[in-house]
Amino acid sequence: MVVDAAHERHLIGEISVGAIEHNLSYLRGLVSEGCEIWPVVKANAYGLGLEQLWPVLGAGSDGLCVSNFREALELRAWGYRGPLLILFPVAAISPADKPVEVLSRLIRERVELTVASEDEISRAERASEASAGTALVHLKIDTGMHRGGAPLGEASDLLERIRSLDRLRLAGVYTHFATAEDPNPEFARLQLERFSRWVASAGLGAEVALHAANSAAALELGSSHLDRIRPGLAVYGCQPAEHLGERHDLRPALALKSHLMQIKSVEKGEGCGYGMTYRFERRGRIGLVPIGYADGYLRSLGNRATMRVRGVEVPVRGTVAMDQTIVDLTDLPEASVDDEVEIIAANAEAGNSVEHLARLAGTIPYEILTRLGSRIERRLVP
Repeated sequence: MVVDAAHERHLIGEISVGAIEHNLSYLRGLVSEGCEIWPVVKANAYGLGLEQLWPVLGAGSDGLCVSNFREALELRAWGYRGPLLILFPVAAISPADKPVEVLSRLIRERVELTVASEDEISRAERASEASAGTALVHLKIDTGMHRGGAPLGEASDLLERIRSLDRLRLAGVYTHFATAEDPNPEFARLQLERFSRWVASAGLGAEVALHAANSAAALELGSSHLDRIRPGLAVYGCQPAEHLGERHDLRPALALKSHLMQIKSVEKGEGCGYGMTYRFERRGRIGLVPIGYADGYLRSLGNRATMRVRGVEVPVRGTVAMDQTIVDLTDLPEASVDDEVEIIAANAEAGNSVEHLARLAGTIPYEILTRLGSRIERRLVP
């Protein structure tokens, strides 16, 4: 018997369209008139499902940012026709992917490219000639994070090289902050000062978009808004830094749910799960939830996290397995098989919120979201 995939799903990620629309609107209210919003939708829209969400994200923004060419071409294939920027540099396209062919297709699709070296500018030029088009490029400048981008000392020469080529058009210049989420983002301010000094010396026209602000900078560092902002985590309703607390009206977009698939009793002194890392101090009752680290529910959440059943917080017991997790139902005797389990709450204050799970796991909300696996069915809800 063939089982319809829609009927074998046991993990449901409810993605609130209303929450994302609210967050985009809130961000719009923080920036000055004319400042554009280009949400970062890489990594499957931070794990929430880009194929389902792009119409919502596209409708509420001026353009979108992805990390690589595959994400860009997927968006075009799904029907997104708005402005689109790839944040990886041109050289990220490997030789096996036939860079000139890929870049030529991106240029024809009006996808904007990032360059940060003489070689990348040359690659973009060759692809432009092959496509008989004009490449829209953004020059990324490293202002001190020392990850991606051209060193400040080389940026002016690269700018002149771009200006000298007929088939390249400079659409933007940008940088990225290393510490915008810190309580005192002193280094981010230094980066912005370096970027601003270079821009002032470059003689850029109004048609060149300047951008630097990620979520934290968009929320807290107004001087960094420039011509556009590139919010990521904030779009999906999570605070980019713990110290921000409730300072910003962001609404979590994700609620992750499943059900109890088994319930059994355990005796006092017995343990549960791999390694028997938890032992019961009284006779208890446990439930089995069909989620594990293969689905992105981190193994480190064992004996730390909670879920909710019938509105009651229940502790995770034992080690999180590949696709099963045990919860303690001892204080919830009315729980029964098939009861809904709220694994992640769409409530920042809940004990099982994305932010709280990140704290328990010693990580950041970004990792909790982007690790969500393919066995989770994403469903759009109001």
